[in-house]
Amino acid sequence: MKRGETVYFEKGGPQNTEAALDAVRARVPELKPDAVVVATTSGRSALVAARALADTGVRVIAVPFQKHLYDKYGPPDPELAAQCRESGVEFLPEEPTVPMLDTHRPDIVNAWRTMSQGFKVALQVASMCVDLGMLDAGAHVIALGGSGEGADTAVAVHTYGYDDVLKSNVTGIIAMPVA
Repeated sequence: MKRGETVYFEKGGPQNTEAALDAVRARVPELKPDAVVVATTSGRSALVAARALADTGVRVIAVPFQKHLYDKYGPPDPELAAQCRESGVEFLPEEPTVPMLDTHRPDIVNAWRTMSQGFKVALQVASMCVDLGMLDAGAHVIALGGSGEGADTAVAVHTYGYDDVLKSNVTGIIAMPVA
């Protein structure tokens, strides 16, 4: 039997980002992830992740919206993105575009969303990294997501791309909101 601590937040939101990353940092030595994948619109969550994980040696991958969604959500903030890159953060490419599970497989994302919006986002961004070759299929990662801003959910997952997404296997919940 394995035991791991899960941090539960009373309410979701960006105020939990640092605490979620503290929980991730505490679990990195045990989980030995191939990478930490962070959903980030502006780049702020990725920068917080880079700082929190700076001396762990773990690879940090930032996943903002792709270029075709910039009109709706905007691109990452250039200054924050530059600071992330200086800290060693890798960014998901703007193109080619990967399929959005929300549109093509609402059954899957709605099932993930029953845990929380951040849970859905975390699993989706990890899958996108496989689709664009940043991670191998089956890679064990810690993925972070949230709802709108910040990261309030962190999960450990063996992740797969769009075509094999149902092979993904959550191996632990590190942090998440309960409401």
